[in-house]
Amino acid sequence: MVSHDVSEETPGTVLLVARLHVDLCRLASAICSSRAAL
Repeated sequence: MVSHDVSEETPGTVLLVARLHVDLCRLASAICSSRAAL
């Protein structure tokens, strides 16, 4: 395995990925909720 240096990734990139992940989770839960309501 290739070990990537963590310092290569800027904190901004990590925050962006984390926010995208949260948004996707919220979107998925919203879709599941709306489907359950049907």
